[in-house]
Amino acid sequence: MCGIAASEVEVVRRAYAALAAGSMDELERCFAVDAVWHEPGNNVLSGDLVGWRAIRDGLLARLGPLSNGAFRAELVDVTVGEDYVLSKYRSLGEHDGRTLDTLSCQHGRVVNGRIQEVWATHSDQSEVDAFWT
Repeated sequence: MCGIAASEVEVVRRAYAALAAGSMDELERCFAVDAVWHEPGNNVLSGDLVGWRAIRDGLLARLGPLSNGAFRAELVDVTVGEDYVLSKYRSLGEHDGRTLDTLSCQHGRVVNGRIQEVWATHSDQSEVDAFWT
């Protein structure tokens, strides 16, 4: 693994496991306090979030309530590069007559064992936007 240590890949795996378990405390341990999240699209979750609290309150803590508890992000794989970690996951959910089943990825930067920056990308952005509208 060139510039990425195994522990940096592990923090990404821990973050997905914490999200699945609904553990904001464990998620907080995975993110830098000044982390940045870039969420594409045109929906209530889209935009740039700066800082752990903004990421928690503006995105992660809203996933369950906005989807009536139906949203799941199932990690498929983690790939590493010289400076970045790419996680591929399946976004799933169904609520209020809306369905979500699309492959997504997050291009991330891990610094000092914590997630520092995330750029999300979805294979079907229109499906993601419709689900989170």
